[in-house]
Amino acid sequence: MQLLLAYRFLKSKHNTGFINIISKISILGIILGVGILITVLSVMNGFEKELRHKILGFTSHVTIFPRNNSFVDYSVLFEQLEVNKNIIGYSPYIQKEILISSVTSTTNAYFRAIDPKLEQSVGIVDESIIFGSFNNLNISKNNIVLGSGVANKLLVRIGDEVEILTQFTSSKSKKPFQFKNKYIVSGIFDVGLYEYNNAYVFIDLDNFFNTLKQNNKNNIFIDAVSIKLYDALFANKFSLNFNNTNNKFFSQDWTKTHTSLFSAINNEKRVMFIILMLIVAVAAFNIISSLLMLVINKQKDIAILMTLGATKANIIKIFILQGLFLGILGTILGIIFGLLLSVNIDTIVTTIESVFNLNLMPAEIYHLEKIPSIINYNDVIWIGLFTFVLTLLSTIYPAIKAAEIKPASVFRGEN
Repeated sequence: MQLLLAYRFLKSKHNTGFINIISKISILGIILGVGILITVLSVMNGFEKELRHKILGFTSHVTIFPRNNSFVDYSVLFEQLEVNKNIIGYSPYIQKEILISSVTSTTNAYFRAIDPKLEQSVGIVDESIIFGSFNNLNISKNNIVLGSGVANKLLVRIGDEVEILTQFTSSKSKKPFQFKNKYIVSGIFDVGLYEYNNAYVFIDLDNFFNTLKQNNKNNIFIDAVSIKLYDALFANKFSLNFNNTNNKFFSQDWTKTHTSLFSAINNEKRVMFIILMLIVAVAAFNIISSLLMLVINKQKDIAILMTLGATKANIIKIFILQGLFLGILGTILGIIFGLLLSVNIDTIVTTIESVFNLNLMPAEIYHLEKIPSIINYNDVIWIGLFTFVLTLLSTIYPAIKAAEIKPASVFRGEN
């Protein structure tokens, strides 16, 4: 009965145009707030997945280090990794900060000596080659693969010569020695992440050891081993189990290596959620204004209902139901709008760019073929629940004011 009365009050022809306008603005505000919030969170989910894929493609799921700087026998470790069913592949490497120079320029970078075949099982550098070839790395001892940013700084292309200079410490004598060698650029990669494109170069591990041996400097050992798992989310458990059962090595998983980065992304999502929920809150609390005006407009109807036996609780329910009707309608339409917008966001942005001749997502900055969007239905449920609660809260005050109306005063014309 209260639901029917609530609907008739809301749709009454005697409502002023202003009340109807405020009600429609409230619904529209909720639709836009909920829809945009779902879209923003979906796009951020997509960006987070893309970022994780690119970072994990370069840095590995788990990295294993020796527990001290002395020589350890890696052959036993490799045998263990070969039979582990959780592992897709592993790749040992040596990494060092270097100065790298061309005929025209010099810059600092990190060089990483790797086995190209093993590296392909853990990384995406071989898939990210834009010029030359990653497979040419071990054809000649003097081949090198550069990040696109490093190549741009040095103004070099495929076939050009570069020279690297760095310093190692002998594992036996503990004395530092200089390593200097010339290389031919055989490949240039772009993994879609500025900090890696501008910081890394790759050489062949065996060729590097041979170069050291020729110079009687063969007391350098592997720095670490990159591991790729079938399930990246298993990395933390894998790392804990490894550290508990191994006394020569320790491991660090990607969740520890990049904690600050992914924490920042999650914090941004929380901030965006709060900001956009404030927009929804403003729209929801517009319901207060429309219901208060409806209370004033329907004083005589409320008084008649009370005279006929309606209790204060009945009146409160009627106006709460009116507000919830507006809120639920706005929420449902907002969710539908948000889901449609999230699914078609790339097409929409592409159309806007085409019509207005804009470039909203430059490929050289974002390195994305399309805008990623992943709908998390837990987000959708939480957004719907928060909007429902906000709408419910916004109906309480007008409903109480309606229940406080005194029929006798209304009929005497005192209100």
